[in-house]
Amino acid sequence: MPNLSVLMPVYNASRFLRQAVESILCQSYTDFELIIIHDGSTDNSLEILSHFTDPRIKLIDNPVNCGIVTCLNRGFAAASGAYIARMDADDYSLPDRFKAQLEFMNLHPDIGVCGTQYRIIGEAKAESLIPKLPTDPDLLACTLLFHCCLAHPAVMMRRHVLERLDSPPYESSYEHAEDYRLWARLSGITRMTNLKDCHLLYRHHDAQISRTMSPEQLKQAERISLEQLYQFGLFPTAEELEIHLALFSPKRHGDQAERAWVRKILSNNLQVRKFDQAALNEVLSHCI
Repeated sequence: MPNLSVLMPVYNASRFLRQAVESILCQSYTDFELIIIHDGSTDNSLEILSHFTDPRIKLIDNPVNCGIVTCLNRGFAAASGAYIARMDADDYSLPDRFKAQLEFMNLHPDIGVCGTQYRIIGEAKAESLIPKLPTDPDLLACTLLFHCCLAHPAVMMRRHVLERLDSPPYESSYEHAEDYRLWARLSGITRMTNLKDCHLLYRHHDAQISRTMSPEQLKQAERISLEQLYQFGLFPTAEELEIHLALFSPKRHGDQAERAWVRKILSNNLQVRKFDQAALNEVLSHCI
């Protein structure tokens, strides 16, 4: 039985699919199964997959398109590893990704979710952008209150942590932001982090979900952020919610109303003690 199960949904991904699969098969860590969930593609994705003969590949073939949430839950149900990793069919995992994540998680048993830094490829104007994801678990937990700060295709998770959820890991009612919803749910169960090094090349292209479904993804992300505020014990007005959602964007207000909302967040945390106060102060330091 493999120690690691890798979930890769595939839908009309022929353009970059071969490279994505090969980047997993060429990992320096080899004790894994690659569960590919083919989701009723209308291009030649299935034909490309048929040329791979590596016995570590387990193919699930949906006769019709079911969507990424169904695919991921089916993949998780079929997984046998103690660890679950994600991979997308248009990205590229660097050779030591699994090795680095497993070594870190073995040394830190309190960490249930481990992502990595990533570099953008495929678009000249974006390739110079290297997003900096939080590596401190306390800072990451605070940051999730405002926006998603884990790259889904770079993540590795402990199976037993996912099994503590009261329903399947991915929820169809949050499709297009199903990862952010999962991190929000897991934040109350386990500690999460990102490695400081880059182990994933994240591809920008016109057909990716974050572009084709961008308005819906943004709407879902705002909903998840609001639900976290409710769980935190804050019930913002429409104006406060607008301020909250803009805190980490170029559209942030930077005015007295913004500072009042930030003070309300910090004051509330002193009462409920949900987040490490020093970490929350650091995350919001640009607004104080």
